[in-house]
Amino acid sequence: MVVIIGGDHLGSIGQNLRQLGFSAIRHVKGRNERRVEIPAGTELVVVLIDYVNHNLARWVKQQAKARNVPIIFCRRSWSSICSSLRACADCPHREGCLESSAAS
Repeated sequence: MVVIIGGDHLGSIGQNLRQLGFSAIRHVKGRNERRVEIPAGTELVVVLIDYVNHNLARWVKQQAKARNVPIIFCRRSWSSICSSLRACADCPHREGCLESSAAS
């Protein structure tokens, strides 16, 4: 499962993550939330930095670190997510994210 924090809508991001091999997507808008619990079974946390306040981002980072879950911070675009995913050594399915996938 991937937990995405931030953004009012994801567009094709969820579909692209499923194509990489992630089984489920949980989206939390992050606009009104002050704290978000990372569920058991989470493989990756994606924080969309353009749409999340600093306190929530800090809280999510602490939760991910405590649970040993990889976390990436990026903008709400597939090319940014893909770039961050490829740079994350601990992220599952990162090798499937190629430049050609960034066209979506």
